[in-house]
Amino acid sequence: MATILISDDNPVRRRYLATMLKQRYHRVLEAESGDQAMAHIRASSPDLVLIDVQMPNPGGYQLIRQMHMEATLSLPRILLLAAPHMESETRLLAEAWGKSRVIADVSNAEGLFKEVDAALSESPPPKEDVPGAASAENSLYPMVTRLYSRVSELEAFTARLERKTALGAAQLKVARSALDKEILKRLWTEQNLTQENNPLRSSAMRDVLTGLYNRRYLDEWLSREESRAKRSGQPLGIMMIDIDHFKRCNDSYGHSAGDAVLCKFAGFMKSQTRSDDVLCRYGGEEFVLVMTNAGFPLLRQRAEALHAGAPKLRIEVEQHLIGPITLSIGLAVFPDCGDSAKAVLQASDAALYKAKTEGRDRIVASEVM
Repeated sequence: MATILISDDNPVRRRYLATMLKQRYHRVLEAESGDQAMAHIRASSPDLVLIDVQMPNPGGYQLIRQMHMEATLSLPRILLLAAPHMESETRLLAEAWGKSRVIADVSNAEGLFKEVDAALSESPPPKEDVPGAASAENSLYPMVTRLYSRVSELEAFTARLERKTALGAAQLKVARSALDKEILKRLWTEQNLTQENNPLRSSAMRDVLTGLYNRRYLDEWLSREESRAKRSGQPLGIMMIDIDHFKRCNDSYGHSAGDAVLCKFAGFMKSQTRSDDVLCRYGGEEFVLVMTNAGFPLLRQRAEALHAGAPKLRIEVEQHLIGPITLSIGLAVFPDCGDSAKAVLQASDAALYKAKTEGRDRIVASEVM
């Protein structure tokens, strides 16, 4: 799952692209102007920006140039949206900016997904590899001037045709209307397919008993969050949680009581998490909570809230009051405790093991590297 910004003043195409990308479970942001796009880029540090090069002022070229002029801004990957008749000029612009990509036919879903996946697989361009403001102005301005001159010529030619014959203008209007209708038709079709497929994909990514994400989803999500944390320089907190003496509950009251404990505790943890947190059932009675932009102070604060609240849960099965339950918790933070998210997950598991061997019912933080 990546964060993708669509900067396009065409609402139909923007809505169509957003729907297609959400089908792949990407987080999608939308902007209808360059100013809105820059606001999203500063606030959310998207992984990829889709830019309409013919967007009105501030246009696509100005948006790219502004991103490179801001010294504190992490550069995202760029995918340029070009009208078919402007594809060759847009590719020249993409080559001048280094690693930018171009797509002209957004209605081709397979081609769109291929370009997006290819762009996301590349490393974001470091600023020293991209022309600076002054050199960009000198090297790109003549080419961009020709590009926009070509656009102006085409617009003038269209205007002359419309003045010469009302029929030509009417045909153009009908063609544009037909295109919008076709895009909307495809949009609704994709939405229906997405609605049909979402339950299947969701069931493959979620634990059947608790409704939390499962280990498979965690493995996929962690790799993307590691890349985001490296780009933004923000920490990633990982907490591994184990319900103490859970086997005794199953042995004493049966597996239905154990299931009730797991569901009750899962609901309690959901109430204690932020919208950006990812909560997973890792296996058995073990859970993993991943907190974005969270160092040890915030991670420990959340762990103490869970540790203090768990014994207060009232769990009743067939008139038997079960509990109180206690927790053993291991904490680790990326990159302080490992050079990868997987290594930090292993560090939190080791800290959990230490908490259990020291007597359970406690919180243990991994050592900083």
